[in-house]
Amino acid sequence: MQVTSSKRRRGYARRRARGFNLIEIVVAIAIIAMLSAAVTVGVVKIKKKNDIDLTRTNAQSLRSAVKVWWALGNRDCPTVPELIAEGALDKSKSTKADAWDQPWVIKCEGDDATVVSRGPDKLAETDDDILVPND
Repeated sequence: MQVTSSKRRRGYARRRARGFNLIEIVVAIAIIAMLSAAVTVGVVKIKKKNDIDLTRTNAQSLRSAVKVWWALGNRDCPTVPELIAEGALDKSKSTKADAWDQPWVIKCEGDDATVVSRGPDKLAETDDDILVPND
């Protein structure tokens, strides 16, 4: 009887030494694919929120630059290139366009300025537009 159980162990060990079978590999790949899909969905949501937050912050900086422009004695409603040329705004990429590479819109009424980004859909006057200050 001992010879038989010893042979069984050696046969099992030989089978396991050959590697993984196809089913084990497919299951492992399926698990990895599901995990990567879940991570991707989470990352996309976080990126969208971060783009909105970054755009809102940059719009606030742009609005402050408009107020600096006015403090320098200019009374008209400036464009982004004018703010950069006058030194009221930094030349960085974030000040030239929003997170979706769309140009900023600066609207001036009286002594107040509103900075508008078209938002993720890149269309003007839709629900996802970002306005600073918020109306």
